[in-house]
Amino acid sequence: MGPLLLLGLFVKVAVVAIPVVINLHVVLGLGYGFGAAGLVVAAWTIGCAIGGPLQGRVMDKRGVRPTLAAAVVFQLAFWGLAPTMSYGMLIVGSVGSGLLNVQGFSIVRLGVAVSLPETQRHAGFALDSITSNISYMVGPALGVLLATNISTSVSMRALGLVVAIAGTALAVLNPQVRDTTKSDTGDSVRLSFRERFGGMVFPVMAATMATTFVISGYEIAITGSLREAGQVQWVGFVMTVCGVCSLVGALVYGTLSRPPSAGVIALSLGLTTVPAGLTADWRWLCLAMIVPALLVSPAFAATAQAASVLGPAGQRGFVMGVYSAALTLGNSVGAPLSGAVLDNTSPFWAFTVIGLTGAALAGLALLSGRRLSRTRLPDPHQATTTADTPA
Repeated sequence: MGPLLLLGLFVKVAVVAIPVVINLHVVLGLGYGFGAAGLVVAAWTIGCAIGGPLQGRVMDKRGVRPTLAAAVVFQLAFWGLAPTMSYGMLIVGSVGSGLLNVQGFSIVRLGVAVSLPETQRHAGFALDSITSNISYMVGPALGVLLATNISTSVSMRALGLVVAIAGTALAVLNPQVRDTTKSDTGDSVRLSFRERFGGMVFPVMAATMATTFVISGYEIAITGSLREAGQVQWVGFVMTVCGVCSLVGALVYGTLSRPPSAGVIALSLGLTTVPAGLTADWRWLCLAMIVPALLVSPAFAATAQAASVLGPAGQRGFVMGVYSAALTLGNSVGAPLSGAVLDNTSPFWAFTVIGLTGAALAGLALLSGRRLSRTRLPDPHQATTTADTPA
């Protein structure tokens, strides 16, 4: 697990820096506005949402190496040529970059799901959340540093180089992402999506979207709140406090013998975000964000663990690809909605809308999950016909 988590960290650092690097290149390098930059980022995000499940399906069939080989070649070519592309070509290329994004997040989570016994899996996902937190704290900052102090072209090419090197190293490591200890009859029997993956797909993905929806939304709300209070210089410090609290939350979650469910954590994350809108001073905001920030890593770990057990063993890559798409979707909706509320009302309502909407989505996931647990569908892979049953 050590080499896998380390290489996954390098991939994550580069991948989470992509949106900010694209933004800075379009604004500073091409001279367009932030709206135009957001369109390019949206194109990349759409590519990621579509490409995640598709690449997961390939990993189910062929393993990690073929998927990484195609992704590394494309990423190296795209980021090498991106600084010379026109705006229109950059949009098209960003869609392709998202489709063939190096799936560092999914590969690490699949490795955790396959390599660790069920009793230790939540601790493995907690470690994965820690590396994800580190990447979010380091990646965008490095991208901004290179883009503003050297050039956006150097920033883009350096990003592509890191992705290519880390992706190649992952291919050499070739981690096991397919569970060969369990039989999978999914390819021999034609099953519907509901029969193959079960009704729990919606609750798990709803809790996942609620998590990233709230996190991306409150990050924008924090910035808007401190800007309105004339304390925008403290944004970085408040975000750092949130990151440290999230790391602590991951460590605590990993030690629990019976951790809470993904829906409960996501619901708590949404509800505890609302009170942060009651203050604008950076000191009180730091205190108000302690509890929701503590829940960030546990929410990611819990949803990843819940997604890892959905469906047959031979379909796990596809499920984790859908999980990555749910993460991306929540992130893509939360930030723009928070910004729109900020523009038209106040930071108080931004925190309130984001927190309560995320809590409602998580609550819906909890209710549907409990209903399904009471009326669980029979497992189609273990079903027997009347003729096969002894009299």
